[in-house]
Amino acid sequence: MNGQPAITACNAFSFLGAEEQIWNNQSGFEIESRHRAMRVLYNICLIGHVLSVCVWGAPTTKEDLNQDTPYITELLRQAKAAEIESFMDQKADPCSDFYTFSCGNYDRINSADDVDEIQTGMFITLAKGYDRKIQEILNTAQDSRDTPEDTQVKHFYQSCMRIKELNSTYIAKMRKLIAEFGTMPVLEGSSWKEEDFDWVGTTARISHRYGVKAIFAAEVLKDLVSNQGNVIVVGEQNFLLASRSLYIDNSTLMYRESIRDNIQEVLRRFLALNVELAKQTAKELVDFEVELAQGMVDDMDIQDIVELSELLTVDEIHKRYAPTLDIKRLVFISMGGPISEPIYEYNKRYQQNLVEVIKRTPKRTLANYIFLRLIWDVIRIPDETPKKQKASCLQSTKEFFFKNLDNLYYRRYNNEKHSIEIYKMWQLLKSTFNDTLRSSSSLDWIERPTRNLAIAKLEAMTFEISNYVGENFTNEFSGLNLQSFDFVENVIQIKVLRARQKREMLHKPATSMDGGEEISSTPVYMQSENAIKLPVMMLQPFYISSHVYPSAVMFGTLAPMIGHELIHGFDESGRSYNAKGDHNDWWDEKSDSNFEKGRECFTKQYGRYVYDGKQLKEATAQSENIADNGGMRLAYTAYRKWYDSQLGKDLAKEIIPNLKYHPNQLFFISFAQSWCNDLAPKYRIMQVASDTHMPGNVRVIGTLANFAPFSKEFNCPAGSPMNPSKKCILY
Repeated sequence: MNGQPAITACNAFSFLGAEEQIWNNQSGFEIESRHRAMRVLYNICLIGHVLSVCVWGAPTTKEDLNQDTPYITELLRQAKAAEIESFMDQKADPCSDFYTFSCGNYDRINSADDVDEIQTGMFITLAKGYDRKIQEILNTAQDSRDTPEDTQVKHFYQSCMRIKELNSTYIAKMRKLIAEFGTMPVLEGSSWKEEDFDWVGTTARISHRYGVKAIFAAEVLKDLVSNQGNVIVVGEQNFLLASRSLYIDNSTLMYRESIRDNIQEVLRRFLALNVELAKQTAKELVDFEVELAQGMVDDMDIQDIVELSELLTVDEIHKRYAPTLDIKRLVFISMGGPISEPIYEYNKRYQQNLVEVIKRTPKRTLANYIFLRLIWDVIRIPDETPKKQKASCLQSTKEFFFKNLDNLYYRRYNNEKHSIEIYKMWQLLKSTFNDTLRSSSSLDWIERPTRNLAIAKLEAMTFEISNYVGENFTNEFSGLNLQSFDFVENVIQIKVLRARQKREMLHKPATSMDGGEEISSTPVYMQSENAIKLPVMMLQPFYISSHVYPSAVMFGTLAPMIGHELIHGFDESGRSYNAKGDHNDWWDEKSDSNFEKGRECFTKQYGRYVYDGKQLKEATAQSENIADNGGMRLAYTAYRKWYDSQLGKDLAKEIIPNLKYHPNQLFFISFAQSWCNDLAPKYRIMQVASDTHMPGNVRVIGTLANFAPFSKEFNCPAGSPMNPSKKCILY
């Protein structure tokens, strides 16, 4: 993936779509600008990431921006030029630190502290533009364009907006939910009977009805080995924090404390515990989760889901952990009956650790933890302002209905011309990498037979925009009757339906994997489908690309992201999957050894970089760095191929107004600015500790320092920081 899921989706840039901002800033208020781009018909005023037009002639509307007139074309090109220049620190030496050269003013203009955000960046800005459009739809009364499913999604959003109306009934609803499965010790006090509590049976029954994975669970997932059907997988729970390091590193204590405080507030507000009891219980539950997390897979190690999974009979897994873990009962109750076929055990280290943790943990703690996880997804704390409540409820709606919202956006705002241009760029990227694989001089570290298999995989690789136009939403909503007045009942309905639907997958053919909400916010490569998926969020005009911008901007920004995902098909885990998406070791021994040597080069290179005053770890997992490097190289080669094909045509558009940089240089500036960002200081530890993606500045510096054509374009002397003698290259 391109993004940074440990913090949010990703980071990067900040052009608030011209179609919205020019329209939204027509009030005539004065803005202190950094640039005066034109003085003939209008001024373009830019401060931060707010674009405003002070028109001396006729006013500019959204509709005007869609017109291909010289006036509008020049307006948008001047706006883009002003934005690019405003982010740059042109006094910085591009050969010493190209990130500072390209993004040196970004954090001052788009400070995370100033806007009270975790971070600012391109993906954040894209998400905000998308959210504004979706909120406008959700806050609009039902109209003729709404499908029955759209109406239900609107009802869900409205029920969240009315959550304060639940008031004291919220506590009663939570206690009623808990009572379905027994009693919670912290609510019962000394009357709670430990001998009556069956923790395996309780967590299995909760999983069967609501799909909640508390402590460990059995669930139905797509078979990642054969890719043909669905299988049962026994494994770890869903953790409240994203990665193992957030539970065990001393430097990440603040995140565990934050979760503890959240749990304390939930216990106090929604279960009516007094402050001291809520505080004590929250600490016990976080301490327990920290112990469970010792068995998690480390994000910084190379991970292959299939290699971490073992196909066994239920009896075989049961014997491994009996009597502490009763796998037979877990599977029987979770699935609603006996299972005769083999199932997968995922990450046995987790189960091995769990056995020891269970032996020393009081049943009271187990019960409190399981019931907390039961109510966790149903809890929503009302926000103090309408604006924050809207944002919170939109996020809740995304969690349950991201596919519906993406489809809704696509139907309302689809720009077919833009989509066609992106598909053309994909085809050019694909053909360019195909040429590279077929060349006798390129990628000579891969033996020819393996290279032929790589070509076959590339040819089978698909690209799609995640618009869900073929999704059977009617079937997915079968049985749902969401209303606009009770958020809790709506969530319960959804969880019951989806738990049942997931179990029913077991004996059905495999379908496209559900990448989760994250697939709506960042491009992804799906290994088991050999497919790249681009979120509809990235189709918004003027943020990343426009037909009036130089192609160098789109190739420098969007093409490396798509190229990044393409390279994931051939990185340290993607190369374990063949053209059909089946798990298959198709690499010969020599090519595999050469790959490992190349990966080790990246490990050492990126381990030398410093972020926020701290040296980065030498992580064995290098998939994201390999994809960053290969994706940028591929995008630049594709851009040069496109540029050469245009010779004899008018290329005046490739020179952007008021910027002295030629197209090749503009490509690299655009690439760097796609990773301009500012991250609030207290979250920088999380970036380093838990994210397999490098911080934005390191993604720019590390990638371009390995690329000789960059050094040539900016005349970087040999041995300079951006042109080191040792370069890491795989793709």
